[in-house]
Amino acid sequence: MLIKHQGKLVASVGQILDSAEIASFLLQNELDIPVSELELTYEPSEALSARKDAYKLESDALFIEWQYDQTDSAKQKWLAKVEEIKARYPLSV
Repeated sequence: MLIKHQGKLVASVGQILDSAEIASFLLQNELDIPVSELELTYEPSEALSARKDAYKLESDALFIEWQYDQTDSAKQKWLAKVEEIKARYPLSV
């Protein structure tokens, strides 16, 4: 995972960090950069692994709920969560 600010490399981390962990990293290293201004880049294997974990934790239950309910709203809720996860862990081009 690469952490960049305004196109400049801030850190190369060997694992995926969530926003709280990134904020802690910045604080520990005395970097006064808002997390919202950071650009996070993942190796394809990192992004796929993070997506897999997020799907299990966040979207699988929504998928099962949709399979049970068979409603459009349940389907849209599941699909929205999948898109949110893909946006959070983009595959680099």
